[in-house]
Amino acid sequence: MFKKFEQKVKEKKVYDKKIFIFPLIIFGIGLVICFIAAKLCPENPLTPFEFTGLIVTSLGTTLFFNALVKERYRLKLKLHFPLNMIFPAYSIVEDYNQLTSDLSSFKEVYSDFMNNVDSNKSNSRIQDYATQILWHCIYLQKKRMEKLGVQIRLESSRLSYSKKSDSVRSTVYFDGRYNVNNVYEEIYAVRTFRHENRDIKKVYNKEVAHYTFLSAKKVGKDEVVCPNCGSISSRSNLIDGCDFCGTKFTIEDLDNRVASFGFRRDFLVIEKKREAIKKAIYPWIFFIVTILHAYVGFVVFFLHNRNPNLFLRFLLSLLVAAMFASVAFASLFFSIWFIIPVVIFFNFCFKAFNNVLYSKLVYRSKEEQDQENKMAQKVRESDPLFSIQSFFGGVQNKLYAIHFADKRSQVNAFSNQDISRYLEKYNKVVDIETLSLSMSSYRIEKGIQIAIVTADLLLREFKNNKIKNREERVKLRLEKSEHCKTQAVCGPSILKCKNCGSNLSLLEGKICKFCGNELDMREYDWVITKYSSMQKDKKQKKQKKHK
Repeated sequence: MFKKFEQKVKEKKVYDKKIFIFPLIIFGIGLVICFIAAKLCPENPLTPFEFTGLIVTSLGTTLFFNALVKERYRLKLKLHFPLNMIFPAYSIVEDYNQLTSDLSSFKEVYSDFMNNVDSNKSNSRIQDYATQILWHCIYLQKKRMEKLGVQIRLESSRLSYSKKSDSVRSTVYFDGRYNVNNVYEEIYAVRTFRHENRDIKKVYNKEVAHYTFLSAKKVGKDEVVCPNCGSISSRSNLIDGCDFCGTKFTIEDLDNRVASFGFRRDFLVIEKKREAIKKAIYPWIFFIVTILHAYVGFVVFFLHNRNPNLFLRFLLSLLVAAMFASVAFASLFFSIWFIIPVVIFFNFCFKAFNNVLYSKLVYRSKEEQDQENKMAQKVRESDPLFSIQSFFGGVQNKLYAIHFADKRSQVNAFSNQDISRYLEKYNKVVDIETLSLSMSSYRIEKGIQIAIVTADLLLREFKNNKIKNREERVKLRLEKSEHCKTQAVCGPSILKCKNCGSNLSLLEGKICKFCGNELDMREYDWVITKYSSMQKDKKQKKQKKHK
């Protein structure tokens, strides 16, 4: 399980030259403006027209190096001098144990499935990696993408964003059925959207990938806990059929399975707020200001100097440019400690600036963390094994399935509300990014657990042969029986009809196709009983647009 593909071919480390075209065009326009301005006013350097050209040239240079850094992260290449002097040089972390190898293998299988136009959905390798409910979500997304003619290629590098935390963090507990492993992996992700054999959009993100792994609990050399009834049996007996409940498992069912997977932006990297803001704005301030001063020194000396020796004039211009850039760099280096408090002040005073800045930060507020811990502790009073991250993983699976479903029967296993009108609204969604998940309340009422959850989602829709972003806030009311404690429900091949004992598939809904019995899924898992959606207004969307 989770071994490298036998036919895996190592990707060639080739830069995507297309992403450099736009910065070079901007750079070229700036140079043309500078030369025209110098010709029009040879005796008057740094006219407004010429200065505009210098700004445009500096912007083009900054965009070029920004694209270069993105590509180096995508190709898992280190940043060297001088890039590491200005851009945050996060260290690349290769696989170093079985868990990190499993993470890499899953992402490879996932990317291959999403990018392959010939993949057989009903017999895919990813089924060997995912639980029933995660496979259900991935299946629906793939079906939607095929309908619209879209593929997604995922490339990622595991990075360490902070020296104070590990790039891969995990928490393991036993929930009565499975060993549950909640894993956070800090990565630099590149998602490439393709249509008709051409790239139509690239999305670069500093992300955290969240996984929930399930595996049978080992209690001896060859003994495991039956995930269905909890009895202890040998691995071979469970494959033939549990002696106590009769449930048959495959080897894959007993090994690590991914129960939830997704990218989130509301993750915690142990960084001070000052450092996080510095890393967000540092490259842009340094590059634009330093490069602008360098170009001012070069252009003024070269274009407005009448020395007939072009070679000597060029060398002297380079020297002046280096002096101007060095002075600007040194000044910024010492003044950055005064700039950042100003940025923080603006961050609190202007909401628009706050939205733009926080869309770039790898940071969560202490208030958010405290609220999350408070709600988790409240649930644990009645359910000691409750994990809020596993809970969010399950909610995320349900939300993704709803956004990719074409008909109600595909989601009625975990939704009692008729959400047909929403399914029609989502019929162009090909990808989802979870911006935030939060639980605002929890209570037990008449033997039913009730949780209120709010999710901020970034939907990527395929419209007019383009990928367009749309932000959405979803509010959910979820219910589960008081007697249903934390368990890895919907684990591999164990969702059974209580009436006739047949295995159930989430693709077929919560009604048994053999006897017609309808399951009350609240006895097994959290079920959506209320669902409401609100699209962010256009003005706010522009402020928080995530590219």
